[in-house]
Amino acid sequence: MMNCRFGFVAGGYDDRGLYQDFYDSTQAQYFAGLTAIISKDQSKASIMEALYNRSCYATTGAKIILNFFVAGSFMGTQLETTAKPGLLFNRYISGFVVGTDLIKSVQIIRNNKVINTFHPKANSLDFDFDDFEKLDKVAIAQKEKPSFVFYYLKVIQNDDHIAWSSPIWIDLSLDTAKNNLKKVKK
Repeated sequence: MMNCRFGFVAGGYDDRGLYQDFYDSTQAQYFAGLTAIISKDQSKASIMEALYNRSCYATTGAKIILNFFVAGSFMGTQLETTAKPGLLFNRYISGFVVGTDLIKSVQIIRNNKVINTFHPKANSLDFDFDDFEKLDKVAIAQKEKPSFVFYYLKVIQNDDHIAWSSPIWIDLSLDTAKNNLKKVKK
């Protein structure tokens, strides 16, 4: 997407209400997705700020509650190894999920690949996970921009409703990596 970073949102058109006479009754109807916004309060300014900061997540319509952190930073955050050099060696991932049905799985996804899955068989889960993979080994390289890694959650319930957290990005500074390796070798 041209190096743009977005939060996950969902929505849809549900024609079973006012326009129910206009849809084909043999057509399968799906629930419209929902966007959840984590804001300081319910004011217009706070909601817009939360959307701007990608402090939001998407569901297939179920009112699933979730939050997700990397190194204590909220979903939607952009981190840099220059500010947090420890991220080069370990990313502490934590969060929670409260479902509307039993949760089949909670997947931690890095660069669109599942790196850990929890199977709580309950309607809620508090979790934590340490990703010890060297950041420079898994980072996505870019021309003339720093390499980066992104993480997000995917929650699947027994009723097949799904929720996706907005990603957290980590930009890799190669200078920081080289400096830290020199310090470790001393």
